[in-house]
Amino acid sequence: MKEKTIKTIKGISIAVMILMAAVTVLDLYFWTEKWQNVNWVDEYIGWQKSTIICYIASTLMLTAAVLYFIINIMKGLKKGIIFNRVNTLVIYAGAVIFFFYSFMQTTIEDVFKGVYVWSINTNMLICPLMIIIIGLLHKLAVEASEENNLTI
Repeated sequence: MKEKTIKTIKGISIAVMILMAAVTVLDLYFWTEKWQNVNWVDEYIGWQKSTIICYIASTLMLTAAVLYFIINIMKGLKKGIIFNRVNTLVIYAGAVIFFFYSFMQTTIEDVFKGVYVWSINTNMLICPLMIIIIGLLHKLAVEASEENNLTI
């Protein structure tokens, strides 16, 4: 049963990595297209460019965090470690990155229209807090598995 679950985790992880790579490449292509169609307003052009660049950067950072998380899972499974201590920090970092990503995502449509507005919503606060809760649960799982390994 355990071996089947590990194979499933590996298979899904590989599928996620492939999909994320494809989506990231497509996103970068579409960003070059979107950049050309922005309603540039001379008064806000600096804000528009910096917001778009921050959005692209936060998207790439979030993708990198997820990929790093999956790579750590794969490395851990090779060593027989299911819960990797490093991934707890990756989860916390992902929560912070997701907050900035969400903030930029809620604003980006106004940037394209040339409207100077910073937008916020409750999801940009609730989702990172949920990710932090998952990180805390992961931390407990790491501690339990390490304690279990010491007992054996």
